[in-house]
Amino acid sequence: MAHRLIALLVLALIVVANVEIIPAENAQEGSADLIYHNAKVLTVDAKFTVAQAIAVKDDRIVAVGSDADVLKHRGSKTTLVDAKGKTILPGLYDSHTHPTGAATSEFDEELPYLTSLNDVFDYIRAKVKTLPEGQWITLRFAFPTRLKEGRFPTLAELDAVAPKHPVHYHAGPASIVNSVAMKLSNITRDTKNPSNGVVVRDPKTGEPTGMLRNAAGLLKGAPGSKASSQDRREAVKNLFALYNSYGITSISDRSSSRGAFDLFHDLHKKGELTVRINVCPNFSPYGTREEIARRLDGLPGKDKAFGPTGVGGVWIRIGPIKFFLDGGMLNGTAYMRQPWPKGDTYQIVEDDYRGLLFTPLEQVKILGEESARRGWGVTAHTAGEGAMDVLLDGYDFVDRAVSIKDLRFCITHANFPSQQNLERCKRLGVVADVQPAWLYKDGETLNRVLGKERIRWFQPFKSWMKYTTIGGGSDHMIKLDPRKSTNPWDPWLGLQVTLDRKLPSGLVLVPEEALSREEALRLYTINNAYLGREEKDKGTLEAGKLADFILIDRDYMTCPVEDISSTRVLTTIVGGKTVYDRK
Repeated sequence: MAHRLIALLVLALIVVANVEIIPAENAQEGSADLIYHNAKVLTVDAKFTVAQAIAVKDDRIVAVGSDADVLKHRGSKTTLVDAKGKTILPGLYDSHTHPTGAATSEFDEELPYLTSLNDVFDYIRAKVKTLPEGQWITLRFAFPTRLKEGRFPTLAELDAVAPKHPVHYHAGPASIVNSVAMKLSNITRDTKNPSNGVVVRDPKTGEPTGMLRNAAGLLKGAPGSKASSQDRREAVKNLFALYNSYGITSISDRSSSRGAFDLFHDLHKKGELTVRINVCPNFSPYGTREEIARRLDGLPGKDKAFGPTGVGGVWIRIGPIKFFLDGGMLNGTAYMRQPWPKGDTYQIVEDDYRGLLFTPLEQVKILGEESARRGWGVTAHTAGEGAMDVLLDGYDFVDRAVSIKDLRFCITHANFPSQQNLERCKRLGVVADVQPAWLYKDGETLNRVLGKERIRWFQPFKSWMKYTTIGGGSDHMIKLDPRKSTNPWDPWLGLQVTLDRKLPSGLVLVPEEALSREEALRLYTINNAYLGREEKDKGTLEAGKLADFILIDRDYMTCPVEDISSTRVLTTIVGGKTVYDRK
C-alpha cells in the first residue's frame, strides 16, 4: 500500500509540473548519433554566435550550444568527439565550379603550371620533340595576366618555337595561334569575322596577327579529350574527395549539362556523392521569343527534375539558368564602358575596342522575362562594367513585367560594379557570384593596364555587401591542384584575399574594400546558400539544418590574417557522416 501511495504522489507531481516521462527503453531514440564538444563552434548565424558543442541525429543538427546543454543529447550509442579546443565551421560552399571539365582536365596528361612565357615556350618545345609534325599543341585557359611578363605570346614567338606544328594558346574567349595553325585552318586576310567574334588584323598590313577573339571555332582539327564516361565518373568522385579535404561540402556547377546532372544523380543513388551540388543549366540566349519559350518549356525533361530553379533535394538542386553576356577580364574581351588600353598585354591594336558583348540587350530582356514567368532564376557571365550595365538594364525591364526579387537573379563574376549598379542590385534583389582569388592572381596586371581610377571598382567586396548578397567562388576549370589550377579553388586562399587584398608583390589593392572575418566566412557559407535558395537547409550551424561542418587546425577568428590561407582541415562532415579525416 505504501508503495502504491508513493507512486500516485510521484505521478501527481509530474502532472502538476507538466513533465514528460520517457520510458527507459525509448530514451535512446532521441539521443544524438554524433556529438563534437570542447570546441569553438562558429555558427555563422545572424548573431555570429560562438558555441562549444554540436550534436547530430541522422543528417541534421539537433543541438548547438554549451557543452553541458549539448551533452544532454548523449546516449549509449552516441559517438562522442573531443575537439580539444579546435574550431568548427559550417562546411564551405564554392559558388562557381566546372567539376566535370576540371575533373578530367588532366586525364590525358598533367598540365603545366605556367608562370612565365619561358614556361609556355618550354612546354611547346617539349611537345615539338614528341609529337609528329602537323599535330596540334594546345595550352588551355592560359591567361596572360598570370604570366610574369603580363602578356600574350606573339605570333612570331610561337612560329619560332613551333615552325611545323599548329599551336593554339587558348585563354578563353581570346586565343592566339601560330602561322601553321592559321594555314591549316585557312585563316587569311580575307577570312570573315564569325558572329560575335573577331580575327584581329594588323592595322597597317591587314594580315591576321594570330589573335582570335571569340573566333577559335575557325580552327580545324584540334583534338578533344579521350576520357570515357566511366573515366569521367571516377574523376568527378576523386575531385569531390579533394574538395572535401579542403572543407568544401557544397558547390555550384555554373554551366551544367543534362549529362553532368545525370552523373551527379548516379553518384548520389549509389551513395558515392560527397558534396552537395547546385546545378545551373547552360542556356543559349539566342532566338525569337517563341523559340526561347519553347526551349525553356522543354528544358526540365519528362520527369521535371531538371528545373525550374529550386527543384530537387538537399543533395542536388537546380539553380538559375546561365548564359554568357560578354568576354573575359583575364584575356581582354570583357565588355567595358571605356576602351581597353592599346598594348601587348592583350594585343589590342584598335583605338575604340571595348571588348565583346555576346548578347544584346533585347535578348537579355526576352530571356529574362520568359524565364521569370516560368519560375527560373537567371545568371549571366558578366565580366566588364559595360556588360553589367546591359544586364541590369535587362533585369530592370524584366522586373517591370514580372517581379524578380524573389527569384534572386544573379550576376556571375561581376568584376567591375559601380555605385549606380550596386543601388540597382539592392532595388531588384540581384545577387552576385564573385571570384576573390582573381584579385590575387590578376590584380598586378590589371592595375598596370587599367590604372588607379578604373581599378578602384575591381572586386569591391565591402561595397557589394552593403547593398546585396554576394557569394565566393573559384570558377575552377583546369588542373586539380588547389593553388595551381585555373582558377585556384582553395577556399582558404579566397578567404584571405577578401581579408587583406594583398597581391603577391605586397601591394594592397584598394584596402578599404577588405572584409571582416565574419563577413568573409559568410561569403563562403550562408551567402552562397542564399544565392542557391538553400539557406533554410545549410550555410549556418543551427538546430534543424543539415549537419555539414568542418574541424580546422587553427582559430579562424584570432590567428594572424596571413595564416588563414594555410589553414588545414582536420575533419569534414557531410550529412552527419565523415567524408574526410586528416590522419
